[in-house]
Amino acid sequence: ARASYFEALLSYAYSSMRLALFAALIKFVHETDALVPNNQACVSEVARKLPYCNISMTTEARLDDLMSRMSLKDEIAQITPQGDLGGECTCFTRGVPEIGLPEWLWLVETNTNIASGCPQEGHCATTFVGPTGLGASFNRTSWKLKGTVFGNEMRALSNIRASRFQPDGKNPIGLTGFGPNLNIARDPRFGRNSELPGEDPFLTGMYGYQMVSGMQEKDPHGYPKMAAFLKHFTAYSTETNRGHDSYTISTYDFFDTYLPQYEMAFQAQPAGVMCSYNAENGHPSCANDWLLNKQLRSWKPDAMVTTDCGAVSNLKGPPVNARDDVHAAAFALMNGTDLEMGDHEFETLDKAIEQGLATEARLDEAVRRSFKVLFEVGRFDPPALTEWAKYGIDTLNSTLHQQISYEAALQSLVLLKNDCMSGVQGRCTLPLQRGSRVAVIGPQAISRSGLLSDYAADQQCFGGDDHCIGTIAEGIAAANAGGSTVSAQGVEVNSKKTDGIEEALNIAAGADVIVLALGNDKSIEHEGQDRIDTALPGLQLSFAKQVLALNRTTVLVLTNGGALAIDELIERPSAGPVRPGGPKPGYAIVDAFNPAVQGGRAIGASLFGLENRWGKLPITMYPHSYIKEQSMVNYDMSIAPGRTYRYYQGKPLFHFGFGLSLTQFSLSDCAYSAALPGHHMLACKLANVGLLEGDEVVQIYHVAQDIGQVDHPLPKRSLVDFERFRLPAGTSINITFRIPMDAFKVVNKDGARLLYPGKHRLVVSRGDIEDETSMDVVIPSIGVYFV
Repeated sequence: ARASYFEALLSYAYSSMRLALFAALIKFVHETDALVPNNQACVSEVARKLPYCNISMTTEARLDDLMSRMSLKDEIAQITPQGDLGGECTCFTRGVPEIGLPEWLWLVETNTNIASGCPQEGHCATTFVGPTGLGASFNRTSWKLKGTVFGNEMRALSNIRASRFQPDGKNPIGLTGFGPNLNIARDPRFGRNSELPGEDPFLTGMYGYQMVSGMQEKDPHGYPKMAAFLKHFTAYSTETNRGHDSYTISTYDFFDTYLPQYEMAFQAQPAGVMCSYNAENGHPSCANDWLLNKQLRSWKPDAMVTTDCGAVSNLKGPPVNARDDVHAAAFALMNGTDLEMGDHEFETLDKAIEQGLATEARLDEAVRRSFKVLFEVGRFDPPALTEWAKYGIDTLNSTLHQQISYEAALQSLVLLKNDCMSGVQGRCTLPLQRGSRVAVIGPQAISRSGLLSDYAADQQCFGGDDHCIGTIAEGIAAANAGGSTVSAQGVEVNSKKTDGIEEALNIAAGADVIVLALGNDKSIEHEGQDRIDTALPGLQLSFAKQVLALNRTTVLVLTNGGALAIDELIERPSAGPVRPGGPKPGYAIVDAFNPAVQGGRAIGASLFGLENRWGKLPITMYPHSYIKEQSMVNYDMSIAPGRTYRYYQGKPLFHFGFGLSLTQFSLSDCAYSAALPGHHMLACKLANVGLLEGDEVVQIYHVAQDIGQVDHPLPKRSLVDFERFRLPAGTSINITFRIPMDAFKVVNKDGARLLYPGKHRLVVSRGDIEDETSMDVVIPSIGVYFV
């Protein structure tokens, strides 16, 4: 009732221009403590009298007034972590009590959920499957909805004065969120692959664009739900020696692989970026004028740049070797960084200015950028002026948000193998029959927190444990109505312990179907730790062979961040029938990535055919030999054996874009035609010729088939569009793609995207390279025609 009263009163004040009434409303809202979000500005009596809190003035005029009221010391405190207020990595910046300005906590992770302490049972922040699983959905709508959930819940957490880490109020959540992480999954050994949507720049860029669009949705008054910052800008994909590492990166690779996804995401105008620890060609990202000022700010001139935690301090070591804090701080500030996180070298900026190493004008610019972000999200305006003030505790993990998360989980699973009986449609390993005797075994069968990606959250469950995370075994038991489901660990993720093997094998021997859940967890790959090996760790491979030797129908479910090399498990060892005259045991493989809170339920529903929403691989699954052929610190994408599907010259175990379904689809009648100027239309017929309703992802690739000799690498193929479709069994639809001429461009050695004359090819794929449709497009010096 109070909210409705405020809305009515506010509407009346606006429409009638009764300024006195409007002022009274603002005063009442400010004085109503329950309506004031965390660290809201312009709340105190002192602040409300000052022009920077006057909402009738322009933002620029208000910024001018605010900046004019701060001393040099005050300004520096706005962009330097204040350790006495809280953690330096979360970056508390100090307020200015004399003008009524409160402190602010900048760093809230927003990659898989809104990192927060859970304020109430049943109302923790909604946790999604790991980003690689989101990438596997190839679903723009799902990505935008994820961003929408994040925006809703960021506002809710701020409105109810929630806190990071623990629900204790010590780390108040504001409106600045750091994520999504748009680094490329360059090497399967990278410890933070679980934070990334995939290896392709177009896929990753579209993921970033859609997610930011949802996160920063604006109300009718122009207030975004939150301010999103992209991570980690750029070319960050090695943990070993991070912060002091430098990699040789060509101009070609910058503009072909390491920059385009960020440029795409900036079409949604995020607030800025967090710069990465690494250096490119001797220039650390957080002190790289070319990267931050020449590239990033060509996309958005006022983009704000924050460091990753401790990156300024790192400048005192290789490759920069700054002589002291003063030089390190000046070097970062003058080369484009606005806000330091994780340390306090920026405290010395007054000395840097005195010594002529930095300028006060550049300091002003950095502080003004940081305040502008907060003005835009409404920190300096009455909370009731934004529609987002309505979000509260019931917004967190709401029924709608849970359903969005579950839909994402269903589409995150990739069916890599599903053995079928020859000549018998529908008689395949999957779907499993409900009412079966099922044994769910393996280290990930009963794991909970082991199903999470890196940076999954502060607390997924009320109280800080993992009781709300469904296990794979629980998800399968729920789907196996009328049957029996038993589970055992067998072996641990990464140890030599054998004491659980006998029990697990005995359980498996008595089952009709075995679900073998293997993989990695954050003990193997995480921030600060790359993998040495891409094979299954510990005793998992030998255990898997013992399980397969039981001659039971087996479904191998993998959970992982970086891709696993399962060379020896792609084909099960030769097996006879379970019983004389019976069929040979079936075999299927599913990659579930990091299935998180709802993934166990999604796996159960998918294995039993209750859902048929499978995704496609957003990464390449390399053979185990790849890690011997490719140096972890080689950042050249095309040098043999090459990296990602775009340049890899070997034979992958499973290629990017691959994925099966429990039904069958066909593409036919594909045709290309000129349409609007600068665009062409591609039309096909997509049919579900199987027995089940299901989803299919259609992918469009460009190949520079014959454009003459060039002095730079060329991708084997590049993804230029995709779409997910849902079809009932026995139906078909006509699908269309609008292909811009930019899709035919390739990057040259100078980083320019050029449209080369010659023969180009568009490939229409469902992910099976043996069943694709292609059409050649000849681009003469003037005009375009199809062959």
